Amino acid sequence: MLSNDDLPNVVTWSPADLIEGRNCNDELAVVLLNRPILLHKDYFRTIWNTAKVRVTVDGGTNRWVDFVKEHIGPEEQLKAPDLVTGDFDSCTDESMSYVTRLNCRIIKTPDQNATDFTKSLMTLQSTGYANKISRVLVLCESSGRLDQIMANINTLFLAGKILPKTPVFLRSSNSLSWLLPAGNHLIAIPPRLVHEHIWCSLIPVGHRAVCSTSGLRWNLDNRVTEFGSLVSTSNTYAEEEVEIKTDGPLLWCMGTSPKDM
Repeated sequence: MLSNDDLPNVVTWSPADLIEGRNCNDELAVVLLNRPILLHKDYFRTIWNTAKVRVTVDGGTNRWVDFVKEHIGPEEQLKAPDLVTGDFDSCTDESMSYVTRLNCRIIKTPDQNATDFTKSLMTLQSTGYANKISRVLVLCESSGRLDQIMANINTLFLAGKILPKTPVFLRSSNSLSWLLPAGNHLIAIPPRLVHEHIWCSLIPVGHRAVCSTSGLRWNLDNRVTEFGSLVSTSNTYAEEEVEIKTDGPLLWCMGTSPKDM
């Protein structure tokens, strides 16, 4: 374990509620991107309906409308999006008509120098919704087009400037990922993930980072991590707390189920 002297001003992360979809507070924004909704329907419905702010992004509006139409019943109802954003090159006329009838706030973001995901975070800021939230959970998938996956990671870097006090998490059907800035971090790992030996990774995207850890099966001891050298993927847990000290940003990824271990 790293000593207290090694970890002054620790940032503590407790992602269990975002992983399990239970006991989320009411300061969460959920952003739905244009990827298939492969999350368990109960998880998706719970995390969506308990969010403080709900956003569909361009073709993500199609995904939301399709989910609503496929899951009919009073116990399966979804609250309407608070915001519908994007340049709308992927959103169908049918979906746009549907959310218009629900009186959703629709904001077109035509700038082609930023992705619709990035622009949705800008819209949270410009509309004032950012003042009502403490976290953003982005529902997407980490498979398919590699360029879009990399663009999503780039948005995590941009988010630090757009929403400087609001961490942004990427949630797929089998993982949760977010950016750890330079500094000291303590991540509380749900016991289920430890017992099931679920994977985790530390990835130095775009930057070299010198990193030390404790609580992992394969810890790093003041090791340089960078592409073309060491990247810590397919690691797992030795304890229910992981401590990380890094001098550069790291993408932390953690599996949420045994699928694709």
